[in-house]
Amino acid sequence: MAGRKLKQGEVPQDVMAEILRILQTISYGEVVLVAQDGILVQVEWNEKLRMESFGIPSQVQTWSEKQRQHISEHVRQEFGRLQYGRLVIVVKRGDIVQMERTEKQRFTGLDGEGI
Repeated sequence: MAGRKLKQGEVPQDVMAEILRILQTISYGEVVLVAQDGILVQVEWNEKLRMESFGIPSQVQTWSEKQRQHISEHVRQEFGRLQYGRLVIVVKRGDIVQMERTEKQRFTGLDGEGI
């Protein structure tokens, strides 16, 4: 993917595969896709260690191809709506429980460049 220019709203297949892999390994945490000008510029993730699960080995989720496609479609659809902002995929107890889309609004021409 190095040197390749992404299109607005695009989540390349190799990046999506990595996002799905990460989501399958997290027990508690989130994966964040960051958009600038509608272009995916970075993927972040963090895992939270809950006190009640300390010492218990985490389990990797196993998804069918249909589940993988369903999750991929939702991620692509929600990310495709972003110009500037973040799509946060929240995981609790190993399950994806929600997606949060935070859209930033850019204003120009108001006493300078932006607010």
